[in-house]
Amino acid sequence: MTDDPTRPVAPESPPLPAAGEDNEGLDENTGEHSPRPPRRRSRRRAALIALGALAVVAALLLWIIKANGPGGSPSSVRSDLARSAAMLRGAPALHYTGTINVKDHGNAHLDLVVSNPGDALGTLTMPDSPSLDYVAIDGKSFLRGNTKAWQSVGMAEKSALVAEQPQMVTPDLVFSQDPATTLAPPALAKTLLLEKVPDRKITVDAPITVGDHSCTPIHGDGMTFCLGQRLVGGARFVDRVSFPGGSAVLNIEAMSRAAVNRFSTDFQSKLTMTHKAVNPRIHVTNQILTDYDGNCAPTLCIFKARITVTFLGSTAAAEASKAVQVNYAWTIDRDGAPVKVGANCSGAVLVKPGQSTDLSCTGTGPSVPAGGPSSGKYHGQIRTSDVALTEAEYKRLLRLAADNSKKVAALPDLPPPS
Repeated sequence: MTDDPTRPVAPESPPLPAAGEDNEGLDENTGEHSPRPPRRRSRRRAALIALGALAVVAALLLWIIKANGPGGSPSSVRSDLARSAAMLRGAPALHYTGTINVKDHGNAHLDLVVSNPGDALGTLTMPDSPSLDYVAIDGKSFLRGNTKAWQSVGMAEKSALVAEQPQMVTPDLVFSQDPATTLAPPALAKTLLLEKVPDRKITVDAPITVGDHSCTPIHGDGMTFCLGQRLVGGARFVDRVSFPGGSAVLNIEAMSRAAVNRFSTDFQSKLTMTHKAVNPRIHVTNQILTDYDGNCAPTLCIFKARITVTFLGSTAAAEASKAVQVNYAWTIDRDGAPVKVGANCSGAVLVKPGQSTDLSCTGTGPSVPAGGPSSGKYHGQIRTSDVALTEAEYKRLLRLAADNSKKVAALPDLPPPS
């Protein structure tokens, strides 16, 4: 084939960019594309793209750290909470000090020891007021104090009455929730897990100082747990817990074996206050049914009375249908002098709220001497008092307290700091 002098011949190598061409190979003068730029420009572009990708990844990591706080990723926060919960679940007892909200009356100082089974002993003190003694067992809480102490928690009208005997209190009476039930180590451990809270709603703040060391606040579901020193085994102790709305803000201390033993001894000795405790939502009335106008047989007179129990709370409450133990005692006199009464004139009877029962008592006076009066003036009176626990319930609590003390003694101490 012969060469065609009119046919263009490809250059042996690509020409260099001519003056006036931009980086994209477009001639500024002609508007036509020049040959492809050297390979080094492609490498430069790839490097710029890589740097941009790294910037995006760095920004994403920064957002994750900010979202989850100084504690790190959600999985690491969950792991810390789980290890702390496992450690608390087996704690023999915990000592709480701090504030707890008393309904409609502000915050009171709470100093409370709660054992693993939920037995509790401590004090509740409103500012500038005497303390109320607190005892709890089996989900039941009891308070005892003088008139001024009861006035400070809102019992102004009934302070003199409730000061006479210990009172069994329910969460809706003084507290928003029962302290012992909520603060028993296994219950606190379960709360610590934040099981119903999504990871994205658990946040971590910078460490704060509590006592002589720092702890890390973890927030979720309105709660705040401050995880402090790491103990042998990897768990971090919970130095402080705050409940939703600030209803309670409590510092937590581990207890030595000696302190746990003292608590068990003190608890069983102070549990006796529950024996005479009353339920402030129970009201008992009595009515004398037989009126002799003071006239009765010379040596014998029988009196009758009707006892009625009323529940002052909601009829939907469990207590509204629970039989109440009413203790009673008769006194009878003739012409002002006490006479002998029968064995049935004192004792206890169980009455359900909304119901009544009738009681009778026979008084026997001395024989009337010859020539003496043919009759005397008899007067009868019955005194009643309800108690929060029946005799059977009280004896069961005594056995339960003894069993709980053995369980606590068998639990190992919490591990020391690592």
